Amino acid sequence: MANLIDKLAGQGLGKYTELIRKMSAPCISLQKEDAAGPLAPGASKFGGAPDLPPGTDIPAIGERPLALLAQINLSDLEIAGLEHPFPKRGILSFYYDTENQPWGSGEEDERDGWRVQFFDGDPAQLERIEVPEDAMLPEFAVSFEAAESIDADALIDMDFDDDDAEDIFELVENGEPKHQMLGFPFAVQNPVFMETAHYCDGVEDWNEAEKAADDYVLLFQMDSDDDLDAMWGDMGMLYFSIKKEDFAAGQFDRTKMIMQCS
Repeated sequence: MANLIDKLAGQGLGKYTELIRKMSAPCISLQKEDAAGPLAPGASKFGGAPDLPPGTDIPAIGERPLALLAQINLSDLEIAGLEHPFPKRGILSFYYDTENQPWGSGEEDERDGWRVQFFDGDPAQLERIEVPEDAMLPEFAVSFEAAESIDADALIDMDFDDDDAEDIFELVENGEPKHQMLGFPFAVQNPVFMETAHYCDGVEDWNEAEKAADDYVLLFQMDSDDDLDAMWGDMGMLYFSIKKEDFAAGQFDRTKMIMQCS
């Protein structure tokens, strides 16, 4: 996704530049980095043990803790050099039941299978919580970079020359895990925001759900990733989305989650 417009020109597809630009939106790409040493409390990272305020319990199902997918120190997003609507500071953490892997819906038994936490205090106040090793994903530091996301549904509907279409989709897919914040979700199946409106927010009519898709923002997208021992269904993707009004109010507890896989 990063520098896609430049890549189009490099592949002799420059004639599609303006068309693709109209179907793109800026996003923040998250890349794994090997940590040089122990990460400080509140550091941005994939996996590992979470950092929580003293006395705070790790999200769990019964006595089994949910796995920390990613912990984002929002002040680090400045590194990407991209204007964004997130708070300028705070820790945003995403958890998931990696054992049962819920698909996501408004059903109560599904809702317990993932969680989003937001802490807006001083990261120095956080304490690393001990969790069993089998309840953790491998830990990696995170780096952030500005990138382009593509509206894949609009792209599929375009009438490209067959060879050009294949080259364009190869550039978009690029073979790397697509961990991302903001922008267009990289849908594995149906449009992500439409499915979120239907399955999570109870918009039964699919036409109305399609219209409601404009109400959502992609907080975090996590791809299947061998390095993280993360396989969502059959090479799937997790999508954490929130309504724009809840995002603006900082009500991250109202985040919705769905999983798609091939």
